[in-house]
Amino acid sequence: MKRLALFAWVMMAVVGSASAQQVSPSGVKTLAPPGAIKPTGTWNLGTRAGDFVYIAGMRGIDPKTDTLVEGEEARVRQAFLNMKLIAESEGTTLRDAVRLVVYVTDMFRFRPLVNKIQAELWGQGPYPPRTIVEVHRLNQDDIVEIEGTFYAPAAKVAAQPASPGLVKTLAPAGAIKPTGTWNLGTRAGDYIYIAGMRGIDPKTDTLIQGDEARVRQAFLNMKLIAESEGATLRDAARLVVYVTDMFRFRPLVNKIQSELWGEGPYPPRTIIEVHRLNQDDIVEVEGTFFAPAGKPANPRANAGAR
Repeated sequence: MKRLALFAWVMMAVVGSASAQQVSPSGVKTLAPPGAIKPTGTWNLGTRAGDFVYIAGMRGIDPKTDTLVEGEEARVRQAFLNMKLIAESEGTTLRDAVRLVVYVTDMFRFRPLVNKIQAELWGQGPYPPRTIVEVHRLNQDDIVEIEGTFYAPAAKVAAQPASPGLVKTLAPAGAIKPTGTWNLGTRAGDYIYIAGMRGIDPKTDTLIQGDEARVRQAFLNMKLIAESEGATLRDAARLVVYVTDMFRFRPLVNKIQSELWGEGPYPPRTIIEVHRLNQDDIVEVEGTFFAPAGKPANPRANAGAR
C-alpha cells in the first residue's frame, strides 16, 4: 500500500509539473490543442497572453501525417486551416484576427492564392490587417507561412466564443484603400494593429515617386490610421519594417523616424531585408499601438510626437 501510495504521489507530481510548465510565471499559456500539427523544433504552436492569442507561423502541413500537403492551393489552404484550429481552441474565430503576416517565396505566384483562400474562409470580410512579403527561403523549401494574432477576451470566452463584433475594422477618411483580402487596421481592446503600410498616395492610390518620399508616406499612412483611434506615433508599442535593400533604405527609415518622432523616445523596431514586396515596392511598415479604449489622448504626454 505504501508503495502504491508513493507511486500515485510521484505520478501526480510529474503530471502537476508538466501542467505547470504549460503556463509561465506571468500567466502565458502554451497552446497544443488536439488535432493540431506537432512542433518540430524549439517552438510551440501558440500562446494565450491575457486577451490575445499569438499563433506561430503555420505552414501547409497535414496534421494527420505531419507532412506537407501536395498542391500549391491546397497547401496555402491547409496553412490557414492549421491556424484556424489553434485560434478556435481558445474560443476565437478567423474574424477575430487582428494581425496577419504572410511569408511567400514568390509574390506573383502565391499572393493570388492567399487572396483566394482568404476570400473562401472569411467570405465577404471584413478582413484582418495583413502584411505579405516575399522571402528567399522557408523551412523545408516551403512556399508559404502564415503568422496570426487574435483577440479573445478571456472573460467573454469563458461565457461564450468571442464574436466578430469584438474586433473593430478601421477605415478612416483620407486613408489608402485596401487592394485585396486585407484591411488597414483593427482595434482590439486597448490595442490598434495596423497592416503593412507602403508609400501610396491616398489621393491617387498610386506609389509616391522618390525613395525618401515613399518611405515618409508609408509612415504617414500608418500615422493617419493610428490617429483615427486617438493614438500618436509615441504610442507605438512595436514596429516591423520590411525593406528590399538594407544598406540603401535603412538610413532613410532612420531619417524619417527622426523627423517624425523628433529626439525620441523611439518604439521597439525590427527591420529586415526581404526578397520582394507587393508591386516590387521598397518598404513596408507595420505597427502596433496602445490606445486605451475610451481614454482621450493626453496632449502633454504626446507633445513630442509630430
